Amino acid sequence: MKAKNHIKQSCIIRKRCIFAIIFFTQMNYSLFSENTKMADVILTNSRLLYVLPYFEVDLGVGDKTVRQVCKEKNISIPVFLLVCNIYTFDDYFPGSRELKEIPIESMITYLQHSHRDYLEIRMPQIIENVRHLATVCQLKNAKTLLSFCEKYKQEVIVHLKYEEDIVFPYIIQLLNGVKTESYKIKEYENNHSDIDAALNDLKNIIVKYLPQDCTIEKCRDVLVNLFMFEHDLKKHTMLENKILISLVELVEKNNETI
Repeated sequence: MKAKNHIKQSCIIRKRCIFAIIFFTQMNYSLFSENTKMADVILTNSRLLYVLPYFEVDLGVGDKTVRQVCKEKNISIPVFLLVCNIYTFDDYFPGSRELKEIPIESMITYLQHSHRDYLEIRMPQIIENVRHLATVCQLKNAKTLLSFCEKYKQEVIVHLKYEEDIVFPYIIQLLNGVKTESYKIKEYENNHSDIDAALNDLKNIIVKYLPQDCTIEKCRDVLVNLFMFEHDLKKHTMLENKILISLVELVEKNNETI
């Protein structure tokens, strides 16, 4: 009798667990829409505080919806929702219908703004954090650590310069109907390097090999910035590899039939 009660209780618990999993899964997929209040977008994912300036969206949005703010700022609603949902929901990927609504020019503008932020604000901030950490912890290998950061910065500069000077102009020409046989977006896809790998190396150095007296309190700022920047770069790379390249390939195919 006790065994039967135990089995019955186990089944009830299992059902409750399944219900909880389904419930939270549904919660996680409450994607942002144009009717979502902009304040709710920000409050849902604090990481978007880094992304919103790329759209020139500020705080003080009151109860305005995404649609209202985007209309006021002349922002592409499909691109805004694409970026916010990708940065917030790890398993999200737009369907074919959503992809067709994305204006490539607006997406390139967004990517250009993010490049400027990476080079002018985020990277200098990380280097300054590492420099401060080296001073506070009196690191013997401070020069090596800073040299590593500068080398990575140059790697990022080369990567972004290629996109700014070669890839984006090619896409704009393509959208304007200018055909070229010397370059295809497949070349970009084949040579698109992963620029967040070195960030992982830097995190490992700080977490694993710094002296014991270099406490978490002393390392926290630089680590938080590294984790945040790494997350941004992964999402940024996804936008380029999975979205931009796919859209441009469609344009190339359409132009070939003309």
